Amino acid sequence: MQLRCIIKSSARKCITYLGMITVCMFSPMSVQAIEAGQYYYFISDKCVAKGPQTPEARGAATPDIMLFEVIPAGISDYFVNMNTKALIHYAEEGQAFLSSLEQEQVYTAGKGDINTQLSHAKDGSIIHHDFMLQRESIDFKTFVATLNGFSQLQTDKGYYFKKIVSLGNAKPAYKAVTRVRLTDNGMDKRMLLSDYSTSFYPLNKEGVAEETAFITVDHNSAMRATIHEKSNPYAVYAKHYVCGEKWEPGN
Repeated sequence: MQLRCIIKSSARKCITYLGMITVCMFSPMSVQAIEAGQYYYFISDKCVAKGPQTPEARGAATPDIMLFEVIPAGISDYFVNMNTKALIHYAEEGQAFLSSLEQEQVYTAGKGDINTQLSHAKDGSIIHHDFMLQRESIDFKTFVATLNGFSQLQTDKGYYFKKIVSLGNAKPAYKAVTRVRLTDNGMDKRMLLSDYSTSFYPLNKEGVAEETAFITVDHNSAMRATIHEKSNPYAVYAKHYVCGEKWEPGN
């Protein structure tokens, strides 16, 4: 994996972020370009189109949902904006919190190993575009409040409640890590949203995080869950991953 620049939305420049040392690499061999623009959901299997293909029929069957926007930020660097409003089962506080994390981002890109779950590619040439939105220590109170914001079902149905109760003597702090991964399968103007999640790692007294996350909140899954009704014949194509297609006038 090739480490790129850290992007700060206010200045769009490389900075040092939470102790990470980064080096910008602009050689032609290191550049993995993304088609900048807004990416909308379309019915596909790993970005291979499924379902109706005529414009009228396709438009009628496909929900009009913008998933994410890719914005260029300097030479060979990018900034991602996720459509947190598509997380309709999250409280407004949770949506706003995730959006606020996009103010500072670490962007990396590199070729990934062949993964039949992610791609139909035969040569292992898929490219992962990774955006680190958050990597910080938070206290227990903030941890619980963050989980509450990630579901408006928390109060009345106890979503995440059992997991929190199982902590017993709560750890005083956690490392929160929020990331987005867009996977390029070689399909023109299409990008697979292969990860959008927040993981919480307990910290010991020395401030060292455990290797295994205590809990991971899969925002990608939450976004996919409401795209189609369960009875919809196309719901199966959003079961594991969702693909975005770049919007262009006339499409």
